[in-house]
Amino acid sequence: MKNASHVASAPIFHGSFVIERRYPVPPERVFAAWAEPALKERWFRGPPGWELDGRSLDLREGGSETLNGRFTGPPPLDTRFTARYHHVLPARRLVYIYDMHLNGTHHSASLATVEFLPDGTGTLQRFHEQVAFLDGTTADKGVPSREHGTAVHLDCLATLLAGGQQ
Repeated sequence: MKNASHVASAPIFHGSFVIERRYPVPPERVFAAWAEPALKERWFRGPPGWELDGRSLDLREGGSETLNGRFTGPPPLDTRFTARYHHVLPARRLVYIYDMHLNGTHHSASLATVEFLPDGTGTLQRFHEQVAFLDGTTADKGVPSREHGTAVHLDCLATLLAGGQQ
C-alpha cells in the first residue's frame, strides 16, 4: 500500500475516453438501469474474483453512490468507488464525479458524462470520462485499463437490457 506522502509527491497523469453503445430499448429503460438500485447492482459490479463489501445509490442531483469490495488475491486488493451526481436529466443525461481508492490510496478522480440519445426505437448511450490518476499511475497504463473496465460494465448492461441474466 502506498502511503499519503507517496501520493502527494506522485505526478498526476490525465486521460480521457469515450465509449458508445447502442441498446435496443428506449432511453427511459437504459436510464432506469442506471437509476434503480436493483437493476444497477445486476450490471455495475466487480469482475470475477471480486467480493462485494457494500453499496449504495441515490441517483439525484447532489446524491451519491458507493461501491466497496475486494479481490482476495494474491495479493489482496480493497476497492472503493464513491460518486457524487451533479447533473441528472432523467432519460437524457448524467454528470457525476467519482473517486477510486485502492487499498486506501486515492488512485484517481474522474468526471463522467453519460448521454442517452434516442436512436430509432433504441438508445445510443455515449459515456465520456476525463480522469486524473493521482497515485503515479501513468496515462498509458491507466487509461486503457479504465476504458476496458468501463466497457465490460457496459457490456453487462447490454446483456441486462437484452433480457439476459446478469
